[in-house]
Amino acid sequence: MPLPVFVISLPDSHARRAAISDALGGLGLAFEFVDAVDGRSGLPADQEPCVDRQAAAHDLGRPMSDAELATALSHVLVYERFLASAHEHALILEDDAVPTPDLIAFLDAKGYTAAPLVLLHHLGARVLPHSGTRVAETLNLRPLAVPCFRATAYTLSRGGAEWLLERTRPVSGTADWPADITRLPAMVVDPQIVHHPRVELGQSTIAPGRATRGGHRWHRFLDPSYARRVWRKMRSERIS
Repeated sequence: MPLPVFVISLPDSHARRAAISDALGGLGLAFEFVDAVDGRSGLPADQEPCVDRQAAAHDLGRPMSDAELATALSHVLVYERFLASAHEHALILEDDAVPTPDLIAFLDAKGYTAAPLVLLHHLGARVLPHSGTRVAETLNLRPLAVPCFRATAYTLSRGGAEWLLERTRPVSGTADWPADITRLPAMVVDPQIVHHPRVELGQSTIAPGRATRGGHRWHRFLDPSYARRVWRKMRSERIS
């Protein structure tokens, strides 16, 4: 059964939809769009019961913007769409993803079966030295040492989707990521096989309204996992 490909996109993002359609079509990949929740003019009223703004502010040290909440909710929609299917794994992309031909090598090698969550694009990813396995001639899969950023492109197993869904009902964190994904565990592709364009002012549908400064987050020092993250970060190397 072919791996389903879901692309998260706002219904009126015509230029982005055209670009990602051309890119995936050029690679011979069939896909389906999942209409994103639109938070550009405020979070829709029917979505408010699906978020916990107070918990988000507590965990992040700042309020989440409506656009951030909408983006996280959009990823939740994809988890649900995937779990409603009969597939064991899925590829999830945001509509500004820029896939490379190496994506096909990764899919052909079934690299997505290596972990419940595999990040094809990432920012601030840290891995333990000399860790990982070769998945294709020029690609390595490396276990993520500490959580990183970006949910631009990733693969999920059913178990991974269920794990994320449990931690996003209600949404109280960003799409990247609502919890410590190293617990899944998660792996990253090195080098990255999906890119992300540089975000210029006015291009992002998330940045407007985002708080630029966070408050104090002293409570994180009381979390037993904090020391583990610090220790793993000290031992790891950054690859993105």
